[in-house]
Amino acid sequence: MAKKAVKIITESALKREVERLERSLTQMSGYLKEIRSELKSTTKNMGQMIDAQKQMIEMQKQLIASMKTMKAAAPRQVRKPRKLTEMNIFVRDQIRSGKSFAEAIKAWKEYKASKAVQEKAETKPISESGET
Repeated sequence: MAKKAVKIITESALKREVERLERSLTQMSGYLKEIRSELKSTTKNMGQMIDAQKQMIEMQKQLIASMKTMKAAAPRQVRKPRKLTEMNIFVRDQIRSGKSFAEAIKAWKEYKASKAVQEKAETKPISESGET
């Protein structure tokens, strides 16, 4: 096994190394100060953001409350019931009397056809058979 050679450091080299380390330490101290100031401003900004967020939440609550009161105060529109057609009434009566829907529709068609024949007979002028 070989012996390691001991390196001799001169006093001037040692001073240069100490100065280099002191410069690095000074530089690191400056960086630390910058980090601290950034941390302070970030903390301050974060506090402002939290305050703004609280204000927004409060505004949302107020808005929701006002919307609820507006909704409660708004009159409800009541729809008028539709008027039933002649067919609706006829089919309803047929179903209530016990017929199926298909039978009720068939009866409606027969009723409508007989009604049409009656209307034609009423509108047709009656001519006397003896006159020309």
